[in-house]
Amino acid sequence: METNIDNLDRQIVNALQIEPRASWAKVAAVLGVDAATVSRRWNRLREAGLAWVTAYQPGPGEWRTAAVEVECAGNPLEAAAAVAGDRECFALDVTSGARDLLLWVRCDSEVALGDYLLARLGARPQIRAVRAHLVTSFLSEASDWRLGALSPARAERFTGRTRHTVSPAPALSALDRAVLAALHEDGRMPSTEIASRTGISVRRARDTVQRLLADRRTVLRTDVAVPVSGRPVQAWYFMRVPAGRVAAAAAQLTRLAQTRLVITTVGTYNLIMGVWLRELSDVSRLEARIEDRLEGVRIPDRCVTLRTVKRAGHLLDPHSRHLTFLP
Repeated sequence: METNIDNLDRQIVNALQIEPRASWAKVAAVLGVDAATVSRRWNRLREAGLAWVTAYQPGPGEWRTAAVEVECAGNPLEAAAAVAGDRECFALDVTSGARDLLLWVRCDSEVALGDYLLARLGARPQIRAVRAHLVTSFLSEASDWRLGALSPARAERFTGRTRHTVSPAPALSALDRAVLAALHEDGRMPSTEIASRTGISVRRARDTVQRLLADRRTVLRTDVAVPVSGRPVQAWYFMRVPAGRVAAAAAQLTRLAQTRLVITTVGTYNLIMGVWLRELSDVSRLEARIEDRLEGVRIPDRCVTLRTVKRAGHLLDPHSRHLTFLP
């Protein structure tokens, strides 16, 4: 299976990170190539599992979300395989350090979250211990991260997401959920296919997608396999920050080029950060930089991802290439 991408491939992925449903004509015009070339290259990347587009409801929103550390009783890969198919398991890394697995769990209520963590996840024979950190806010998430392959001038020609919110946010309708499910599988799914799946007109399908995106009820994300990202090392930092310093610290952390995720939590740590780095030695260097420059920030624990099994509902192979979507 293909494992390399060139500069034009990276520019196409970068463009779709900014505007995931941009037309091939628009991407081609900005990059100075023809639309057929862009389409062909994207299809090749997608078929090879090197890049894909997904969608999901931004957190916490209607969800109850937790970062969950898991200690396994046996082989972590066996435990990961047993857990990855759970609907509640949104993302799953096999990691180094004090935990064998790091899960991102999403449930639609506190009761459902507690039931999953205590009665189902914790009761599995492959799992020895479960420690949950309840997520209170997402300050930066992976849809914000960029490859950096485009020049600023080219990047500005694409339309990034806008922060428009509805107050109060209406509950998602059955149609909204059906459209979101289609986009979760493929964020670039054509309106014609969405209409066919949901039994509505193409115009209504297109309007529903645009409304969900405009109201921030849905986030589109263009993902890429880690080995071809230019930052093949995935690391997690578990931080303790004085309550009065959390906002200031998070604002600086979210501006780092390495940052993929910054969340606040209730638990042993009150700030958790995920990063993609160029070299393993960068894990210690970035940690030292953060603690030296950010007042009050301490990083009592960290880990490195050994294998990503699931990301945003999509199963990945041992090389972090896309395998399939789990509804």
